[in-house]
Amino acid sequence: MPFIPFESTIPNTSLGLWNIEEDELFFLERVKLYENEWTRLADIVHPQKRLEWLSSRLCLKELLKIANTSRVESLNTHSGKPYLTNNTNQISYSHSGGFSAAIASPNLEVGIDIEDLHRKRNIRTRFLFMNDEELAFYDQTESFELFLLIWSAKETLYKIVGEGHAFKHNLGMDLAGFQLEGNGILPAFVQKDDLFQRYEIHYLIRPDFVLTYAATCV
Repeated sequence: MPFIPFESTIPNTSLGLWNIEEDELFFLERVKLYENEWTRLADIVHPQKRLEWLSSRLCLKELLKIANTSRVESLNTHSGKPYLTNNTNQISYSHSGGFSAAIASPNLEVGIDIEDLHRKRNIRTRFLFMNDEELAFYDQTESFELFLLIWSAKETLYKIVGEGHAFKHNLGMDLAGFQLEGNGILPAFVQKDDLFQRYEIHYLIRPDFVLTYAATCV
């Protein structure tokens, strides 16, 4: 399936989705990789994971309209954050099962996460990443979509704030008065030591996936 652009609810950001139905050759013919990228791909053994990785790169290429004639590499910092060479956009990727997604902004730091609703997950893992308030809110509904939304929102937030932040103790969702809908904003915060900062997690819930994304000034 071709690239699917989405209208971002965050100004000055672009995001898109790929529903993976093609084989690996399809992506290799359309994504020009360079030495470091080939090395990264060679480290990925599982066929589905290779498809997810490749499709997320093609998704970003389509999002930013990067031609194969331009040498733009997708690399990672020592902390794991992705960045582009010869391109000033801030970027973030995600992939899950049959989907991949990408977001970009010329002047905002961005994070994105997509979760395939058809993948099996152990609900009991909620105790590993939800704090007491989140667990109490979840127990009122036991909604699988809410479970995935909270996880996805924390993944997105972590991609912005980086290493050294525990999902359960440092990344929180402000669920007071929150009502789960097909799309909206989930208030969130980061709390660590003397730092307390609020964020807005934008989300979409569709029959096949949960998508979250956020941005903040660089």
